[in-house]
Amino acid sequence: MPLFKEIRGDVPYEFTIVGVAAGTAIEWPLLVAPFNMLITAVKWVPNAAVTANGTNYATLSFRNRTTAGAGTAIPASRAYSATNSAALTSEAMTLSGTATDLNVAAGDVLTLGIAHTGTGLTIPPGLVQVSIRGR
Repeated sequence: MPLFKEIRGDVPYEFTIVGVAAGTAIEWPLLVAPFNMLITAVKWVPNAAVTANGTNYATLSFRNRTTAGAGTAIPASRAYSATNSAALTSEAMTLSGTATDLNVAAGDVLTLGIAHTGTGLTIPPGLVQVSIRGR
Protein backbone atom coordinates (compact mmCIF):
# COMPACT_ATOMS: atom_id res chain seq x y z
CA MET A 1 0.00 0.00 0.00
CA PRO A 2 2.82 2.55 0.55
CA LEU A 3 3.34 3.02 -3.21
CA PHE A 4 -0.38 3.37 -3.87
CA LYS A 5 -0.36 6.96 -2.60
CA GLU A 6 2.24 7.79 -5.28
CA ILE A 7 -0.24 7.21 -8.14
CA ARG A 8 -0.88 10.44 -10.04
CA GLY A 9 -4.41 11.74 -10.37
CA ASP A 10 -7.56 10.57 -8.64
CA VAL A 11 -8.13 7.00 -7.49
CA PRO A 12 -11.73 5.77 -7.04
CA TYR A 13 -12.88 3.54 -4.20
CA GLU A 14 -16.34 1.97 -4.59
CA PHE A 15 -18.73 0.70 -1.93
CA THR A 16 -22.06 -1.10 -2.29
CA ILE A 17 -24.75 0.24 0.05
CA VAL A 18 -27.88 -1.69 1.06
CA GLY A 19 -31.26 0.03 0.95
CA VAL A 20 -32.96 1.42 4.04
CA ALA A 21 -36.61 1.95 4.93
CA ALA A 22 -38.06 5.38 5.57
CA GLY A 23 -37.18 6.56 9.07
CA THR A 24 -34.31 4.09 9.55
CA ALA A 25 -31.13 5.95 10.44
CA ILE A 26 -27.91 4.04 9.78
CA GLU A 27 -24.18 4.59 9.36
CA TRP A 28 -21.77 2.20 7.65
CA PRO A 29 -17.98 2.24 8.03
CA LEU A 30 -16.53 2.22 4.50
CA LEU A 31 -12.79 2.77 4.61
CA VAL A 32 -9.87 3.20 6.97
CA ALA A 33 -7.60 5.67 5.19
CA PRO A 34 -4.35 3.88 4.33
CA PHE A 35 -2.46 7.18 3.92
CA ASN A 36 -3.05 10.95 4.05
CA MET A 37 -5.43 11.82 1.23
CA LEU A 38 -7.63 14.48 -0.31
CA ILE A 39 -11.24 13.70 -1.24
CA THR A 40 -11.79 15.07 -4.74
CA ALA A 41 -15.29 13.74 -5.53
CA VAL A 42 -18.05 11.56 -4.11
CA LYS A 43 -20.71 10.04 -6.39
CA TRP A 44 -23.95 8.25 -5.54
CA VAL A 45 -25.66 5.78 -7.91
CA PRO A 46 -29.06 4.61 -6.62
CA ASN A 47 -30.36 1.27 -7.85
CA ALA A 48 -33.88 2.73 -8.19
CA ALA A 49 -35.39 6.16 -8.71
CA VAL A 50 -35.80 8.36 -5.62
CA THR A 51 -38.49 11.04 -5.52
CA ALA A 52 -37.58 14.00 -3.33
CA ASN A 53 -39.95 15.32 -0.68
CA GLY A 54 -39.57 18.72 0.99
CA THR A 55 -41.12 17.55 4.27
CA ASN A 56 -40.23 13.88 4.63
CA TYR A 57 -36.77 13.26 3.22
CA ALA A 58 -33.45 11.53 3.77
CA THR A 59 -29.92 12.89 3.76
CA LEU A 60 -26.86 10.85 2.83
CA SER A 61 -23.73 12.06 4.61
CA PHE A 62 -20.24 10.91 3.73
CA ARG A 63 -18.39 11.51 7.01
CA ASN A 64 -14.84 11.46 8.37
CA ARG A 65 -15.03 9.90 11.83
CA THR A 66 -11.25 10.40 12.38
CA THR A 67 -9.08 7.87 14.20
CA ALA A 68 -11.01 8.37 17.45
CA GLY A 69 -14.36 7.59 15.78
CA ALA A 70 -15.95 10.85 16.93
CA GLY A 71 -15.17 13.13 13.98
CA THR A 72 -17.89 15.42 12.70
CA ALA A 73 -16.49 16.56 9.33
CA ILE A 74 -18.85 15.88 6.40
CA PRO A 75 -16.82 16.00 3.18
CA ALA A 76 -19.90 15.32 1.01
CA SER A 77 -23.68 15.01 1.31
CA ARG A 78 -26.86 14.51 -0.69
CA ALA A 79 -30.32 15.57 0.61
CA TYR A 80 -33.55 14.38 -0.99
CA SER A 81 -35.50 17.48 0.03
CA ALA A 82 -35.71 19.02 -3.47
CA THR A 83 -34.07 17.02 -6.27
CA ASN A 84 -34.99 13.54 -7.55
CA SER A 85 -32.59 10.79 -8.63
CA ALA A 86 -32.95 8.50 -11.63
CA ALA A 87 -32.28 4.78 -11.31
CA LEU A 88 -28.74 3.67 -12.15
CA THR A 89 -27.63 7.24 -12.86
CA SER A 90 -24.45 8.55 -11.27
CA GLU A 91 -24.73 11.91 -9.54
CA ALA A 92 -22.17 13.99 -7.71
CA MET A 93 -22.77 14.47 -4.02
CA THR A 94 -22.20 18.04 -2.84
CA LEU A 95 -18.65 18.49 -1.57
CA SER A 96 -18.03 20.56 1.54
CA GLY A 97 -16.95 24.13 0.90
CA THR A 98 -14.55 23.84 3.85
CA ALA A 99 -11.18 22.70 2.49
CA THR A 100 -10.13 20.99 5.73
CA ASP A 101 -13.22 18.73 5.56
CA LEU A 102 -11.76 17.18 2.39
CA ASN A 103 -8.40 16.31 4.00
CA VAL A 104 -8.17 12.84 5.50
CA ALA A 105 -5.33 11.59 7.71
CA ALA A 106 -3.95 8.06 7.61
CA GLY A 107 -6.05 5.91 9.95
CA ASP A 108 -9.21 8.05 9.73
CA VAL A 109 -12.46 6.10 9.31
CA LEU A 110 -14.76 7.21 6.49
CA THR A 111 -18.45 6.34 6.74
CA LEU A 112 -21.74 6.83 4.92
CA GLY A 113 -24.76 7.69 7.04
CA ILE A 114 -28.43 8.11 6.21
CA ALA A 115 -30.54 10.36 8.44
CA HIS A 116 -34.23 11.15 8.05
CA THR A 117 -36.34 14.27 8.49
CA GLY A 118 -40.04 13.93 9.21
CA THR A 119 -41.06 10.34 8.48
CA GLY A 120 -38.09 10.03 6.15
CA LEU A 121 -37.75 8.52 2.72
CA THR A 122 -36.89 5.03 1.54
CA ILE A 123 -33.38 4.92 0.08
CA PRO A 124 -32.71 2.09 -2.40
CA PRO A 125 -29.51 0.08 -2.52
CA GLY A 126 -26.76 1.78 -4.46
CA LEU A 127 -23.12 2.47 -5.03
CA VAL A 128 -20.93 5.17 -3.48
CA GLN A 129 -17.75 6.07 -5.35
CA VAL A 130 -15.15 8.15 -3.51
CA SER A 131 -12.30 9.64 -5.52
CA ILE A 132 -9.14 10.41 -3.56
CA ARG A 133 -5.68 11.76 -4.21
CA GLY A 134 -2.65 11.06 -2.02
CA ARG A 135 -1.22 14.09 -0.23
